[in-house]
Amino acid sequence: MMLGCGSNLMEPSLGPNQELDGQLLFRVMKGKNALYLLPSTDLVEDAKTPESDIESDIDLPQYPPRQPSNRTESGSATSPYPVTDDSIDGQDGDLNDGLMMIQDERNDVDAAIALSLTDNRAPSLDELLRELNSQVNGEEVSIFNVNRDDVIDGTLRGLKRRSFNPFKRVSAVFSSSICAEAEGAVDEGGPTREFFRLLNQAVCRLPIWFGPDDSKMLTLKSTGVEDRLYYYVGQMIAMSLIHGGGGPHFLSETMFKLLVSGPESLEATIDHIQSEEIKGTIMKISDSQDINTLQDAVAGALILLDAAGVSPVVRTLSDKERIVKEMVYHFAFYSLVLPLRQFRDGMGLGSVLKKVIENPELFKPLFMSYTAKLTAAKVQEIIPIARSQPTGSNRSNLEERLIPYWLDFLLDLEEGDEEITLEDVLIFTTGADKEPPLGFSPKPSVEFQHDSDNPLPMANTCGNILKLPVSHENYEMFKKFLIMGIQCAGGFGFA
Repeated sequence: MMLGCGSNLMEPSLGPNQELDGQLLFRVMKGKNALYLLPSTDLVEDAKTPESDIESDIDLPQYPPRQPSNRTESGSATSPYPVTDDSIDGQDGDLNDGLMMIQDERNDVDAAIALSLTDNRAPSLDELLRELNSQVNGEEVSIFNVNRDDVIDGTLRGLKRRSFNPFKRVSAVFSSSICAEAEGAVDEGGPTREFFRLLNQAVCRLPIWFGPDDSKMLTLKSTGVEDRLYYYVGQMIAMSLIHGGGGPHFLSETMFKLLVSGPESLEATIDHIQSEEIKGTIMKISDSQDINTLQDAVAGALILLDAAGVSPVVRTLSDKERIVKEMVYHFAFYSLVLPLRQFRDGMGLGSVLKKVIENPELFKPLFMSYTAKLTAAKVQEIIPIARSQPTGSNRSNLEERLIPYWLDFLLDLEEGDEEITLEDVLIFTTGADKEPPLGFSPKPSVEFQHDSDNPLPMANTCGNILKLPVSHENYEMFKKFLIMGIQCAGGFGFA
C-alpha cells in the first residue's frame, strides 16, 4: 500500500497508537492523489463458469486469453489484447482500449515502484512537514485554555492533562474571547495559528535560554530540570511543527548542532560559556605564564574544578592546557547534558527529532533566525484581491478606486514609518506573522464590505479573509481607519 510522493511511491507513516483503517485512509486521502495497491498474487483465477449457472439474455463478447505485454523498439507498449478492424468502432474496441489504458497504468505504477526502490532523492521540507502533519487526527480535539499574557501556563496544563493526545487537532481558547461562540463554531485554524505564534514567542522568553533573541542557547536551571520544563518546551516546538504552526526561529547555530548531533560532536570554546565569572576564572588559568602563577590560579578555582570533575594537580606548565580544555567543555556543554536530554526527548514527539537529525539542512531555517523581510509584494502574493462584482457595475467601479489605496497602504507600511507593520496586517488577517511552511489553508484573500458602512477593516481569521471598508472618499481616511482597526484588533475566539 503506497502513496504518491513526487515521482516516488512511499509507504504511509503512522504515528503512535494509530491504526491504518478505513476511517484514517479517508481522512488522509480526501481530496488527494490515488492510493496504490499492488497485489502479491492474481486476484481472479482463470476458471470457467458452468453455462447452467448463467441466466442472462445479454450476449457477452468473447476475448482471447491475455498475452504478455510487449514493447516495440521505440519503447511503446503493445496491447496484450489484439484490436481488430471490426472492433474499432464498436463495443469491443472501447473495452480493448480500456484494457490498454489499464495495462499502461500498471506499467507506470511498476516504474514508480522501481524508482522508489532505487531513487535516493532526498525529500523536500514540504514533503517532510506534510508527513508530520498527516499524523493529526482531525476528528478529535485537544483543548488549550490560554491567556494571551501567559500562554505557557495554559499550554503546560494542557500537556499535563491525562487525556492529552498530541495527535488530536489543537483547539486554542483565548480567555479574552471566551464568549465568542459564533467565531468558534467554524474551525479553519485562525486562532490555532495565533496560538502557536504566541507560544513560540513565549518559549523564546523563558529563562531556560541564554543569549540574544535571535541566537539562543540552553542554560541549566535546576528547577527546570526538576519540573521537566525542558521536555515540555521540546514538546511545544514539536507540536508546532506537526500542526503546521512553524518553527521557533531563535536557536543559535551551536544550539542547533547540539540538538542534531549532541555535545560530543562539537569543539567547545570559552565563548560558549555563559557565566562571565567562570569565564574569568578559566582565563586566569589560561593566561598563567609560569608554574607558580598557574598553581595559584588553580588553587583559587578549586570549587569550580571539583564541580567539573577536573583534577587540580599541577606538575608542569603543560597541565594548563588539560585543565582549561576540561573546564571549558564541562561548563560549555557537559552541564547541559540533562537539559539537552529532556529537550531532545520532548522533540522526539511524532518523530520530529528523527526527521530533523536526518535532514538538518532542510530544518535549519525553521529553527534558526528568520531573516527574510516581509514586503508589500509578498503580502499581495499571500493575500490576493478577490473580485466578485460584475465589470462595469457601480460596486466594481468602487473596488477599482479602492484597490490602489490598498496597494499604496502596503507600500507605506513597507517603508517602516507607520504605527503598524506588514506583519501586523498578516496577523490581523490570519493569526500568523509569517507564512507557515505548508502555507495557509484556506488561501487568504482581500474582499470589500459592500453591505456595510463600517469604516474599519474586518477579518475572518478562520477563513483568512480581510474585508476592506468602502466608505472612505480619500486615501488619508482609508489609511487612518485601517491602521486604527488593525491596532485595536481584539484577537480571536475558538479555533
